[in-house]
Amino acid sequence: MEAAAELPGLRPVAVADRDRARADALAALHRVEPCEPERLLADQRVSVVAIATPPADHARLALAALRSGRHVFCEKPLATRLEDATEVLAAAGGDGSPRLTVDYVLRRNPLYALVARLQEALLGPPRRFALENLASDEHLGRDHWFWDREVSGGIPVEHGVHFFDAGAWLLGSQPERVQALEAARPDGRVDTVLAAASHPGGASASYAHSFARPDRAESQWTTLDWGEVANGRLYGWIPVELELDIRTDGAGLAAVQALATDQRTALAVLGYRPSGAERITLELASRGQPGRWDLRLRATLGGQAAKPRVYRESVRAGLADLVGAITTGGRPAVTPTDAWTSLSTALATQESATTGTATRPRELPS
Repeated sequence: MEAAAELPGLRPVAVADRDRARADALAALHRVEPCEPERLLADQRVSVVAIATPPADHARLALAALRSGRHVFCEKPLATRLEDATEVLAAAGGDGSPRLTVDYVLRRNPLYALVARLQEALLGPPRRFALENLASDEHLGRDHWFWDREVSGGIPVEHGVHFFDAGAWLLGSQPERVQALEAARPDGRVDTVLAAASHPGGASASYAHSFARPDRAESQWTTLDWGEVANGRLYGWIPVELELDIRTDGAGLAAVQALATDQRTALAVLGYRPSGAERITLELASRGQPGRWDLRLRATLGGQAAKPRVYRESVRAGLADLVGAITTGGRPAVTPTDAWTSLSTALATQESATTGTATRPRELPS
């Protein structure tokens, strides 16, 4: 709601919740009208619906909104079942259909944007993407819907789709096979999932998700590796710091220097407003070989204290992406197909953890 309230071309008018008290409280805070979900979809003022319910309801509500002619900004995942996601995909797939995008905030993060620009200018796709997400469970009480797989879809579906999507985006391909395992508490709650994925051409990705720490002990990072060309890390599951070591020639040095010099362009994401705390620094060292350079590139969005703002601005960028697609008649940067394929990987991960065998994600239906 904060992100939507500040975006040109978008005006919040109503909020709905099954729990009317929650709707009333949020509506009062943002000075909009509270109402029942059914009434929201019948309100002629509403042209865009943002779905922020627990995951099991996403597909049903997205279909209701799309079939009523509304555009949709959906929280991840698009669905908890691939059949439901396919139905949504069909409803949002035509040229004249309402537009739909999913809130994959990593795709709208300036540090990921910088990595993508470095790949385009110099590095190409990485050979390895490796995520470690050691997350807090302090706000996930025993009865929280997160632990109920029928409601949340489980860790790979509820949270992992962010990273399956980001990994496939940077690697430039969907995984061919996934091998996974999970660990549960004595009461049966699965709090840890590990997965490894093989991609075409020998590229690989791995994902570790654990929801078993207090807030103060949270730690998240993503390792990126381009072999002899470069390697580095993004810090934070909402990345706020980046460090890359790059080994290149004079032409590569010039390409990196151009990005480091024009920092605003290098970190630009449509709809994301810089805070002024963003910085890119570059350290150079000669390898002792003519025309060869070792570079250390560091970028920050303001450190860990900036995370709430970075998160909000990334959501704002997602809404801006949708508004732009509606206005131009084009496609959002994060498409329904992206949401479908990342869910397919998540469900293959769960199947592999259950069967103990490598699983091939289902392919997008024609």
